[in-house]
Amino acid sequence: MPDKLQTYVQLAGQTAAGLTRNLENWTGFLTTASRLYKYSFPDQLLIHAQNPRSTAVAGFDIWTKKMRRYVRRGSKGIALVHVDNGYPRIRYVFDVSDTGTKNNSCNLVLWQYQEEYRDVVTKALEERFGIPCKNGFPGQL
Repeated sequence: MPDKLQTYVQLAGQTAAGLTRNLENWTGFLTTASRLYKYSFPDQLLIHAQNPRSTAVAGFDIWTKKMRRYVRRGSKGIALVHVDNGYPRIRYVFDVSDTGTKNNSCNLVLWQYQEEYRDVVTKALEERFGIPCKNGFPGQL
Protein backbone atom coordinates (compact mmCIF):
# COMPACT_ATOMS: atom_id res chain seq x y z
CA MET A 1 0.00 0.00 0.00
CA PRO A 2 1.51 3.38 -1.01
CA ASP A 3 2.27 5.94 1.67
CA LYS A 4 0.75 9.44 1.65
CA LEU A 5 3.64 10.94 -0.24
CA GLN A 6 3.39 8.39 -3.05
CA THR A 7 -0.38 8.84 -3.13
CA TYR A 8 -0.08 12.58 -3.70
CA VAL A 9 2.68 12.22 -6.29
CA GLN A 10 0.45 9.75 -8.17
CA LEU A 11 -2.52 12.12 -7.83
CA ALA A 12 -0.49 14.94 -9.42
CA GLY A 13 0.53 12.64 -12.28
CA GLN A 14 -3.01 11.44 -12.89
CA THR A 15 -4.34 14.98 -12.80
CA ALA A 16 -1.69 16.20 -15.25
CA ALA A 17 -2.47 13.31 -17.62
CA GLY A 18 -6.20 14.07 -17.48
CA LEU A 19 -5.95 17.80 -18.12
CA THR A 20 -5.68 17.55 -21.88
CA ARG A 21 -8.23 14.79 -22.36
CA ASN A 22 -10.94 17.31 -23.11
CA LEU A 23 -11.65 21.03 -23.14
CA GLU A 24 -13.68 20.89 -19.92
CA ASN A 25 -10.79 19.41 -17.92
CA TRP A 26 -8.33 21.95 -19.31
CA THR A 27 -10.55 25.00 -18.76
CA GLY A 28 -11.44 23.76 -15.28
CA PHE A 29 -7.76 23.60 -14.40
CA LEU A 30 -7.09 27.03 -15.93
CA THR A 31 -9.89 28.49 -13.83
CA THR A 32 -8.33 27.09 -10.66
CA ALA A 33 -4.82 28.11 -11.71
CA SER A 34 -5.92 31.66 -12.51
CA ARG A 35 -6.97 32.14 -8.89
CA LEU A 36 -3.76 30.58 -7.56
CA TYR A 37 -1.20 32.15 -9.88
CA LYS A 38 1.43 32.53 -7.14
CA TYR A 39 1.71 28.77 -6.75
CA SER A 40 3.91 26.57 -8.92
CA PHE A 41 2.40 24.33 -11.60
CA PRO A 42 2.81 21.14 -9.48
CA ASP A 43 1.11 22.88 -6.55
CA GLN A 44 -1.68 24.10 -8.82
CA LEU A 45 -2.18 20.53 -10.05
CA LEU A 46 -2.54 19.19 -6.52
CA ILE A 47 -4.80 22.03 -5.41
CA HIS A 48 -7.02 21.50 -8.45
CA ALA A 49 -7.12 17.74 -7.88
CA GLN A 50 -8.13 18.08 -4.23
CA ASN A 51 -10.28 21.23 -4.25
CA PRO A 52 -10.90 22.75 -7.70
CA ARG A 53 -13.09 25.47 -6.19
CA SER A 54 -10.23 26.91 -4.14
CA THR A 55 -10.00 30.69 -4.35
CA ALA A 56 -7.35 31.77 -1.83
CA VAL A 57 -4.98 29.19 -0.38
CA ALA A 58 -2.38 29.56 2.37
CA GLY A 59 -0.68 27.59 5.09
CA PHE A 60 -2.00 27.29 8.63
CA ASP A 61 0.42 29.86 10.05
CA ILE A 62 -0.46 32.46 7.41
CA TRP A 63 -4.16 32.12 8.17
CA THR A 64 -3.77 32.12 11.93
CA LYS A 65 -0.87 34.50 12.56
CA LYS A 66 -0.73 36.91 9.64
CA MET A 67 -4.42 37.05 8.68
CA ARG A 68 -5.63 36.42 12.25
CA ARG A 69 -8.29 33.99 11.04
CA TYR A 70 -8.93 30.53 12.39
CA VAL A 71 -8.95 27.29 10.44
CA ARG A 72 -12.23 25.51 11.10
CA ARG A 73 -12.02 22.35 13.16
CA GLY A 74 -12.25 19.30 10.95
CA SER A 75 -11.10 21.11 7.81
CA LYS A 76 -9.11 18.89 5.53
CA GLY A 77 -5.91 20.50 4.31
CA ILE A 78 -4.79 20.38 0.70
CA ALA A 79 -1.56 18.38 0.50
CA LEU A 80 1.34 19.81 -1.48
CA VAL A 81 4.60 17.93 -2.11
CA HIS A 82 7.82 19.90 -1.61
CA VAL A 83 11.46 18.90 -1.54
CA ASP A 84 13.12 20.01 1.69
CA ASN A 85 16.87 19.40 2.13
CA GLY A 86 16.73 16.83 -0.65
CA TYR A 87 13.77 14.94 0.84
CA PRO A 88 10.20 15.15 -0.40
CA ARG A 89 7.75 16.29 2.27
CA ILE A 90 4.06 17.00 2.43
CA ARG A 91 2.85 20.39 3.60
CA TYR A 92 -0.76 21.36 3.94
CA VAL A 93 -2.56 24.50 2.87
CA PHE A 94 -6.15 25.55 3.46
CA ASP A 95 -8.63 27.41 1.31
CA VAL A 96 -10.23 30.56 2.65
CA SER A 97 -13.54 28.64 2.78
CA ASP A 98 -11.92 26.50 5.51
CA THR A 99 -11.32 29.57 7.67
CA GLY A 100 -13.40 31.89 9.79
CA THR A 101 -12.98 35.43 11.00
CA LYS A 102 -12.37 36.85 14.45
CA ASN A 103 -12.92 40.41 15.67
CA ASN A 104 -9.38 41.42 14.67
CA SER A 105 -9.09 39.44 11.41
CA CYS A 106 -7.58 41.05 8.36
CA ASN A 107 -9.93 41.67 5.48
CA LEU A 108 -9.39 39.35 2.55
CA VAL A 109 -10.07 41.09 -0.74
CA LEU A 110 -9.97 38.88 -3.82
CA TRP A 111 -9.29 40.95 -6.92
CA GLN A 112 -11.44 40.21 -9.93
CA TYR A 113 -11.16 41.71 -13.37
CA GLN A 114 -13.99 44.06 -14.23
CA GLU A 115 -14.62 45.91 -17.45
CA GLU A 116 -13.90 49.24 -15.75
CA TYR A 117 -10.26 48.14 -15.32
CA ARG A 118 -9.75 47.48 -19.05
CA ASP A 119 -7.78 50.64 -19.88
CA VAL A 120 -5.45 50.36 -16.89
CA VAL A 121 -4.83 46.64 -17.41
CA THR A 122 -4.23 46.88 -21.16
CA LYS A 123 -1.84 49.82 -20.67
CA ALA A 124 0.10 47.92 -17.98
CA LEU A 125 0.31 44.82 -20.20
CA GLU A 126 1.52 46.89 -23.15
CA GLU A 127 4.19 48.62 -21.04
CA ARG A 128 5.35 45.40 -19.37
CA PHE A 129 5.29 43.03 -22.35
CA GLY A 130 5.29 45.36 -25.36
CA ILE A 131 2.10 43.88 -26.82
CA PRO A 132 -0.38 46.51 -28.01
CA CYS A 133 -4.11 46.05 -27.58
CA LYS A 134 -4.90 46.61 -31.28
CA ASN A 135 -6.65 43.20 -31.61
CA GLY A 136 -8.67 43.63 -28.42
CA PHE A 137 -8.00 42.60 -24.86
CA PRO A 138 -8.30 38.81 -25.45
CA GLY A 139 -5.78 39.11 -28.29
CA GLN A 140 -3.39 41.01 -26.06
CA LEU A 141 -3.61 38.29 -23.43
